[in-house]
Amino acid sequence: MAIVIEESKKPVNWIAILGVIIFIAVLFAGVYFFFFQNPKLIEVVAPPALQNLGRISKLSFNPDVVAKSPVFNSLQNYGNAPTIPPAGKSNPFKPF
Repeated sequence: MAIVIEESKKPVNWIAILGVIIFIAVLFAGVYFFFFQNPKLIEVVAPPALQNLGRISKLSFNPDVVAKSPVFNSLQNYGNAPTIPPAGKSNPFKPF
């Protein structure tokens, strides 16, 4: 008479398999949405006060005309030029 010994099989961990499948699906969805899908453009309408700013970029400016104008030359300086304080100490290793 022969003795038959069967090896016990490990049960399949269905939660781990489902977790891996969900992880792979989320990974592929993220790659698709970040790299392959064209985003929808949002149209923003500027307020009426800002719609006239386009005209400012078309203005011409000549600094020579401004510098030589009598109004610019009549301006007076009422303050002194700022003085730059010395940077650091003469001996950085000497304590205060």
